[in-house]
Amino acid sequence: MEAMAKCQGWDVFESDGLCSVCGEKAVFAPIRPGHSLRETRCAVCRASRRTRDLARVLSRLAAGPGCRLLPEALPAMASWRVFEAQAAGPLHERLRCLPGYVCSEYVPELAAPGSCAASGLRCEDLERLSFADAAFDLVVTQDIFEHVADPWRAFDEVWRVLSPGGRHVFTVPLHEGHATTTRVRLRDGDREDLLPPVHHGDPVRQGGSLVVTDFGDDLPGLLAARAQPTTVGVHVAFYKPSEMPGIIDGDTHALYEAAYKAGEKAGFLRYNSVVFVTEKPV
Repeated sequence: MEAMAKCQGWDVFESDGLCSVCGEKAVFAPIRPGHSLRETRCAVCRASRRTRDLARVLSRLAAGPGCRLLPEALPAMASWRVFEAQAAGPLHERLRCLPGYVCSEYVPELAAPGSCAASGLRCEDLERLSFADAAFDLVVTQDIFEHVADPWRAFDEVWRVLSPGGRHVFTVPLHEGHATTTRVRLRDGDREDLLPPVHHGDPVRQGGSLVVTDFGDDLPGLLAARAQPTTVGVHVAFYKPSEMPGIIDGDTHALYEAAYKAGEKAGFLRYNSVVFVTEKPV
């Protein structure tokens, strides 16, 4: 699949007022003033900007370059086998109507990976997916891989379960202007902090999720080296690299800690909206 140009002609601030997830006319604003523009929310369905950009990519892949609204693209996805590593949220609410849709969360405290909790929630470990080879035409993940103990094993697992021609469409907070950096090593229950700890917000776990890997501009090249060709589907630039936190260490970590204690962590962790597409050749 060819690399898509930045923004694909879409206005950075969505001046047409249409949400690509719910298709409704809406207002888009940060949860609080100063918070990252990547997290601006649709006033109707509450989809973040990164989710809306991901929905644009899905719409284009399903229904052609002229389609940018997910509700219009869903009929073209009716035969797709879809796995989303998330079981809640605005995108989940739209995709769950598809006959071949499967979703999960990683909640080993509630259910063993590959099984379902009493509530029906499926538990899956991205490093050890329980699905057969070539089980899905589409895998969707949003801001998950930075928290996975071994993200490269997880990327390999997603590749394994993709059918030929299948795609992994995903987001990670991208540290532009920097190389991918491992913050934490997690092995056999042991934890080694290579850099001071950073946590992102997590709707499932109080205290947030530990960041294991800071992904940089080299991510597509690193995946290509694993024979997993990856392109940038959308890159909407709100900030220059100098306006983003970079690799959080030293004095930068002290600023992060101060923002965390002041309840302003989401204003400190500013990223542009970048959506990646990994496509498995036929």
